[in-house]
Amino acid sequence: MRRVAVVTGASRGIGRAVALRLLQEGYRVYGLCRSIPEKKAGIRFLACDISVKENAERAIEKILEREGRIHVLVNNAGMGISGAVEFSSRDEIQKQLSVNLEGSVWCTQAVIPSMRKAGEGKILFVSSLAAVFPLPFQSFYSVSKAGLNAFSDALGIELKPFGIQTCSLMLNDVKTEFTDYREKTLEGDDAYQGRISRSVGKMEASERRGMKPERVAGEAVRLLGRKRMPGHAVAGLSNQMLVLLSRVLPWDTVLRLLAGLYG
Repeated sequence: MRRVAVVTGASRGIGRAVALRLLQEGYRVYGLCRSIPEKKAGIRFLACDISVKENAERAIEKILEREGRIHVLVNNAGMGISGAVEFSSRDEIQKQLSVNLEGSVWCTQAVIPSMRKAGEGKILFVSSLAAVFPLPFQSFYSVSKAGLNAFSDALGIELKPFGIQTCSLMLNDVKTEFTDYREKTLEGDDAYQGRISRSVGKMEASERRGMKPERVAGEAVRLLGRKRMPGHAVAGLSNQMLVLLSRVLPWDTVLRLLAGLYG
């Protein structure tokens, strides 16, 4: 029986690269995204806003009706909103958390029963080093990714007796359309002496020089191919060194370095 994978946010960027790599590995791949792209390249797309619990449940149910099993879920869908905490609206905060965190929760809840009955399954969360290094003026993005890591860890403990594994793959800068689609709020930039625009500008310049999504896809599929996935993984040796450094240095020193870079 061919193995079945579901990838959220699969219409472009990292999600599309992961979906295509899974196809190469012989998976039947379903992609969940808000709008279905014209070029499907073998991916079976379903239109789905995963931030709405009922939509995520219906999409997963439809796939299970067709296939009977889902072996792999890659929670990749995400978006970014930047701006000062002081001026962030309730709607902006809720949108950031509902897409990046809640959407992954709804999709995961929907696949667990079938994986539990089958006695196996792998759930990969595409996270960020922003979960470890909190980013000024992208506070709620950092919150969403830190929450994703904690959710994956706690879930992995709950599901271990059923043969279901979880893993958070943390990324640094990746060159995708994510940068262009970031929703930027510059309200209060004058009060913050231009720090909002400068900080976000530095981050976006770094993203445009980032690793290619195909490299991330290779790391994701490598992790999914392991007999036992680690709880956390970091894409790229230099990024792994950054995380190691954060564990060695006093935390106040790390925060001062972040302030120097982006504050």
